[in-house]
Amino acid sequence: MKRTLTTLAVAALCTSAIGLYAVMGRDTNAPEAMQDPTGAAEGQTTETTEQHEQETKEQAQGTEEQEQGMKQQEQGTDEQVQEEAVTAVRLDGGMRYQTIDNFGASDAWSMEPLGKYWTEENKARVADLLFSQEEGIGLSAWRFNIGAGSAETDQAIIPDPWRRSEAFKMYEGEAYDWSKQAGQQWFLRAASERGVDTLIAFVNSPPVWMTKNGHGQPDDSVGSTNLKDGYEAAFASYLTDVLAHFESEGLAFDYISPINEPTWDWNRAHQEANRYNNEDLKRVILALHRQLQASGQTAQISAPDGVEIHALLDDEYYRRFSGGDRYNGGANTLGLGSYREYIKTLLGDPKLKAAVGKKIASHSYWSDYSRPGDDRLGELRALLAENLKAYDADAKYWVTEYCILGDDGPGRDLGIDSALRVARTIHFDLAVSNAAAWQWWTAVSKVDYKDGLIYTDFQQEGDEQSILTSKILWSLGNYSKFVRPGAVRIGLTGLDEAARDGLLGSAYVHDGEGVVTAVFVNDSDEDRRVELALDGLAAIRAGAPLAAHLTSDTADLMRIADVAAESDGSYATVVPARSVLTLTSDTSR
Repeated sequence: MKRTLTTLAVAALCTSAIGLYAVMGRDTNAPEAMQDPTGAAEGQTTETTEQHEQETKEQAQGTEEQEQGMKQQEQGTDEQVQEEAVTAVRLDGGMRYQTIDNFGASDAWSMEPLGKYWTEENKARVADLLFSQEEGIGLSAWRFNIGAGSAETDQAIIPDPWRRSEAFKMYEGEAYDWSKQAGQQWFLRAASERGVDTLIAFVNSPPVWMTKNGHGQPDDSVGSTNLKDGYEAAFASYLTDVLAHFESEGLAFDYISPINEPTWDWNRAHQEANRYNNEDLKRVILALHRQLQASGQTAQISAPDGVEIHALLDDEYYRRFSGGDRYNGGANTLGLGSYREYIKTLLGDPKLKAAVGKKIASHSYWSDYSRPGDDRLGELRALLAENLKAYDADAKYWVTEYCILGDDGPGRDLGIDSALRVARTIHFDLAVSNAAAWQWWTAVSKVDYKDGLIYTDFQQEGDEQSILTSKILWSLGNYSKFVRPGAVRIGLTGLDEAARDGLLGSAYVHDGEGVVTAVFVNDSDEDRRVELALDGLAAIRAGAPLAAHLTSDTADLMRIADVAAESDGSYATVVPARSVLTLTSDTSR
């Protein structure tokens, strides 16, 4: 019978995708004739049969309408699920934070041998990968190590020749030899020629002829620092001479960092290094500041290049994070003075604050994770930002070194795992610490460690000059190539700000260049659909597309399909699982 067949069809529909279940049996209230499939009952008139057939048609029509309604309900449910899966993100040009100064890396310890022994072609390839905005990641800062001379004095102490450095002057009273550090000088010039606009000179140890033990690192005998007593002015003079020389060569340094990781004791370290307690540090910075002013040089001091965020904090802020009384790492255990509280030391003293330009530079080692009771990605950085603002609302923070250290440091990783870890760390440094600069440690590494952007198996002259790019290089490029100096971080809302993983995002506007950029880090195993709404961003022309650049397991900062504007001016796209995605209104690259 038609009714019975249609009822079964409806029952089948109700157990389909929308998840409704119906139990539909025989209609016990139906006329007997409807229950009897053999034919009409005796004496039944033609009129009665036609009436039943009409009722059946009407019931079938009603069932079809019910079926259509259920299909519409199913479609609406699918649309609702799809709508719920989209993350609505708003870029707000009215919410403005720090101005970005640069993204960079350093030439230690590899650029000296590469610059000396590699072919021009291979050196140019490395330089392009690091500095070119067309062929590489477009770094906007480069750190040049001013050597201490350990290449001559410390061969027994520093077994790896790559970690020893030449010096421009080996003995007090002798003339400078500007041919030294020739390999590093090659890459310094290559950086400048490729448009790197922030050059930074940094020092791990004073020249060996200024140290108490005659070496490029301290030992137990030297006391609070290895710099000879009363040599602060001579050290400052040496540094200003180096700056003046390079300025005359057309390679003017914008910053000079006279001290590196002063917190560590560095005794007999396998590299050039030195410790300075806070009083030592003050004397060196003030002496250098006086020399720079007297010489008329424009280079600014970058300090203290602390080893980790904890060492920067006032004791009060350190206690809020750790519960301990005070930071006690490194040389703080030697009983030779204080090697901590660098924010208070430099920003709490008006003279020192002026000398460092209201800027604190530090390294963010051992701060790339969040664990219960030890939230270094979020809480530690929030306390750092709060501590800085307590001294000056306009205080600036730079991250001047980072790589993956600790238990996860050993072993090269050219793949996406470490790249996502680094990208996540960059995000929190920028979005929580309000860092104005972010600089990787060593640009090229030859060792089996997660410390390089580029790797090589080259060890000495005559070896194959291999060039191995890592996903860390390209994920840094998602920021450095598109978030250019002068860009301002703006509001990006709609993501879980308390999340330490999953989908993270930050946004920037460069008013001078008329460019808006957003960088998303998705370290989850699922694609994430996002819809971007723009507010107060005249830099984006109405209806203009956004260029998309992807770093993933299969893509190296690859330009993928542009994201077209929707009719309402928003943008809908997908951030693939385990990837870093940059969207920018600059479609020229």
